[in-house]
Amino acid sequence: MRRLARYAPKSGTVFSTVVIVLAVPPFEWSWLVWIGLVPWFVSIRRCRSFSEAVVQGMWLNVLLGLGGAFWVVEATQRYLSASPWVGLLALFVHSLLHQLQLVVFGALYWRTVRGAPPARLNALFGLAFLYTGLDWLVPKLLGDTLGMILYSYPWLRQLAAFGGAPVLTFVVLLVNLGAYAGLSNVWTASRFGAGHLRPLIHSLLRLLLPLSALLALGAVEDARINDALTRPTRTLHVAIVQGSVADELRQRWARGDGSAARESLDVYVRRTKEALESSDPLDLILWPETTYPGVFRKPESDWQLQLNVAFDRFIAAAGVPIAFGAYDREDRTDRRVLRNALYLVSPQPGQTREKLSPMQVYHKSILFPVGEYFPFLDEATVRNWFPHSAHLAPGSGPKLLELVVPFSDPLRLGPSICYEDVFASHATSLARLGAELLINISNDSWFGDHGAAQWHLMMATLRSVETRLPQVRATNSGYSAFILPNGEVHEVSEFGTETFRTFELPVTAPAATLRVRFGDWFGPLALALGAVWLIARRRQGADERE
Repeated sequence: MRRLARYAPKSGTVFSTVVIVLAVPPFEWSWLVWIGLVPWFVSIRRCRSFSEAVVQGMWLNVLLGLGGAFWVVEATQRYLSASPWVGLLALFVHSLLHQLQLVVFGALYWRTVRGAPPARLNALFGLAFLYTGLDWLVPKLLGDTLGMILYSYPWLRQLAAFGGAPVLTFVVLLVNLGAYAGLSNVWTASRFGAGHLRPLIHSLLRLLLPLSALLALGAVEDARINDALTRPTRTLHVAIVQGSVADELRQRWARGDGSAARESLDVYVRRTKEALESSDPLDLILWPETTYPGVFRKPESDWQLQLNVAFDRFIAAAGVPIAFGAYDREDRTDRRVLRNALYLVSPQPGQTREKLSPMQVYHKSILFPVGEYFPFLDEATVRNWFPHSAHLAPGSGPKLLELVVPFSDPLRLGPSICYEDVFASHATSLARLGAELLINISNDSWFGDHGAAQWHLMMATLRSVETRLPQVRATNSGYSAFILPNGEVHEVSEFGTETFRTFELPVTAPAATLRVRFGDWFGPLALALGAVWLIARRRQGADERE
């Protein structure tokens, strides 16, 4: 029993779990991220063997998955209409794979320095690089990392324009490691005398220099972007419509219920009319993901044909380009292919209600596993197991849409659908293609108001910082918002409300950031530098033993 107790979660591991969970959504006590890993470092130091360190890393990985992603249970039930047991199973599997870099880092940390606090500057940087590199290397379903929590710090989040979220994670680790070293040495000095503090003070003072330089860089960049926003190349008047349509209603029209389809669409039509009547002329109206019920302009029944005709007439009467989510169908000889799509329909001046407005379409290319497709399973098997799930085909990749703006050149839009804005590579690809404005449509209602929707908004915010592009984000249930290139978020909607928002969005001249030019460069560099430090440390230890 005593031997088994050594592999139970240590108090420091549990404490770190609590602190980090409080730092992330839905609580967002973001200041706690600066000390979130310190208790876990203490637990690693108390490990007596390599295997104990591995176990403590796995415990932190699992506990963070259970505590920070508990919404997986509800999302699985609501999206797949599955039992609570299936939801619990999904949460358990997710928690096992949640943050596996903690397992590897904890083991390497113990093997290299036996968990001792890194008092020397090279050790602080080496360990911070090592964690950041491992964090970049290990795949994650939702792409989350500790550095994303810094999105609420105006100066620090600007660093994402240089190297993306990994730069922010590096800063978080550097501070956590410094805090651990400081607290550990203060405790040692209280027992053995103040003389033990002198080397630590020297190292921490040296650490303040690069941290201050990073903060100053972020401040200069923030001031530069703020200045550019006062002199935009053009300003767009945009409306977001959030219908907060119930999941049950959406599932009914997906099963072919025409009355549910009309009821769902009526919510967005009504709110759009209110937006048109309450503001100056609009340049664009954005609806969320799959808000048009069914396949657009390819009706499969009489009620779908009637809905298509009525909706086309509404767009022509509105006289404003509308971007919205729907499905697109491709009929092949062997099967029917469905895709999650974003349509941009732009009525022409003087267009009659009987004439179809020109449209452009983008197909979602990064599908959500299980939610939109099941890896390694065919469509028939999926339908048998989960009748309410989707089995969609991916699109061909990032592409631009052109928004016609009166008395101005067309504006190049960079579209993404829901899960795609988790991936920085998708946004940077759009920026390289020449996007001037990012538009994202999502539906986070499946997750409930338990933090996942806030995480999603946080990630979307970093996409604008990394590309220096403004963004319009429309979700079915929240959080819809307008995001500026500096990461400022405006007109955020409340979760679960039926509403609309309008905003004068400044569009600045696109600027190719380091993140856009060189892609995901900081993560691999951090991994390489961490590996070099690790090898040098092991060789130094071997020389000392000789």
